[in-house]
Amino acid sequence: MSSYKKRKVKRSKSLYRRRKSTARKVLEVMAMLLVVGGLCFVGFAAGRPLINFFFGEKPINPNGDGDGDLYAAPTGNDVPAPDNSAEIVARPTDNLPIDDSVSDFSSYNAIFAPSSVLDNQTSLAAYIRQIRENGFNAVILEMKDATGNLAYASSYPPLANTDIIRENSLSATQIYAAFEGTGVMPIAKINTAADHLGSAIPDVAYAGWLDARREDGGRPWANPFLQGTRDYNSFLVGELAEAGFTEIVLANLIFPHFRGIDFSIIADEYTNPVSRYAGLVGLWDAVYGNKGAARLSIEMNLKDVVESHSGYSDTAEILRGRKDLRDTSLLLVYNKDDYGAELITGENSTVILPPDTAAAIALLYRQAEILLQQDFAIIPGLVTAGLSDAETADALKTFAELNFDSFVIR
Repeated sequence: MSSYKKRKVKRSKSLYRRRKSTARKVLEVMAMLLVVGGLCFVGFAAGRPLINFFFGEKPINPNGDGDGDLYAAPTGNDVPAPDNSAEIVARPTDNLPIDDSVSDFSSYNAIFAPSSVLDNQTSLAAYIRQIRENGFNAVILEMKDATGNLAYASSYPPLANTDIIRENSLSATQIYAAFEGTGVMPIAKINTAADHLGSAIPDVAYAGWLDARREDGGRPWANPFLQGTRDYNSFLVGELAEAGFTEIVLANLIFPHFRGIDFSIIADEYTNPVSRYAGLVGLWDAVYGNKGAARLSIEMNLKDVVESHSGYSDTAEILRGRKDLRDTSLLLVYNKDDYGAELITGENSTVILPPDTAAAIALLYRQAEILLQQDFAIIPGLVTAGLSDAETADALKTFAELNFDSFVIR
């Protein structure tokens, strides 16, 4: 794998800063409610709305009707056992401010950008100005999507004769340079094992396997155990870090949902849920070794973390090897569509979720904190599709009341 000659990224201010007092944060959230109220975005190149929400003034009771009992935290790499004795407790009220006077990002309020903003430098510059005017100090850019398309011009040699890189793409350096001096931090997102195009690169895909019959549109996936997969994703992260990105999100560190005949084609090493997490940890470790000064986050569905009584699975499966992870944050994404009236907490046990969205969010994120035992910093993410303006506003205020330093919406 190619090595990098790292360049020093110059910054006028420290990347880290002291946490603000609760009193100051409360004052700043009040100001933010006035500034950001009625926020509406338009994707510049595509000309379609991105988001439209309002910060309401409805008070929240994060505990709903009182205490909530779920299950206790797992320890080590063991599969968690059901235990309904853990009690969710309240957290002090706090807030996530936006400070227009500085450009350091020890905390951030981020929004997912549409892919069209990377079409050209004009679209990108216009988008940056608009989100800054509307109260965000960070944006997540999907540099490699869940199909495997790259939204920037990577220099990884095996990509030279493929269609993986979007035509006329900007380079990572050009994209990062567009943010310098704007007060907006670019966060790069890389989809890792969910990659149907990476099979064009040697030693990336599962041998002889597609996720459906070829005539039905079956696609290959990247195998996290293979060195080609690790080299490829490690190279991309190193390339982005070298360009200046200081925050990088790794998404879809997952295995396909194997079924039926798959188990006769795929080696047990890749299908055994008790041990295969080692492949995900190995992929993460390869990326970690090439991240330079960048900070890494792993994106997961919040539900996969809190509904893990039989062992972490799907987007949270890598947490089976949690003791082997280090110096990383978890971007835990709440999507209302993932939940019904109940949360499964054991083979024969459930918990009734509060009907109020904000109260349910508070309960679920507190449970995630219990399970993770402060091993990871949590960054809450909110899918706004399916939420009313009032629900979105209440959810963001709940994140503040739970004392999270940053949040992401999409």
